[in-house]
Amino acid sequence: MTRPNGLLFSLDHQSLYVAQSGREPEEKRELREYPVNSDGSLGKYRLLHDFGAHRGIDGMVLDVDGNIVATAGFEQSGPGPMIYVFSPSGEVLETHPLPVDRPTNCSFGGADLSTLYITTSGGHLFRTATERTGRLDYPPV
Repeated sequence: MTRPNGLLFSLDHQSLYVAQSGREPEEKRELREYPVNSDGSLGKYRLLHDFGAHRGIDGMVLDVDGNIVATAGFEQSGPGPMIYVFSPSGEVLETHPLPVDRPTNCSFGGADLSTLYITTSGGHLFRTATERTGRLDYPPV
């Protein structure tokens, strides 16, 4: 792991998802899953998604079904800037292109946690209604 850029526990806290977001050509851009051992250490990772030479994940959040919603990509290469939805096993369930470059983070909000907020390196803030419900990492106030 050279540039971890996003950490997220699975719903049952038995896995830690990590975005390896290399910038140099020899660095990998991957979504990885590490098993959490009973002593709190991490086991050997399993590759869930390889972005190849293209910009990988910058930010990610879980929905209540355990799916990973992530920001990734940029205009210079690959499929471009977008939101990805991965199943817990790494299957790409959905992609949603964005109209501006370099999405940086995302989080669910709104009264029912079905609104996805997305930021970009250019200072944009997007809000979109989804059919997903976000999972809070902390108890509601």
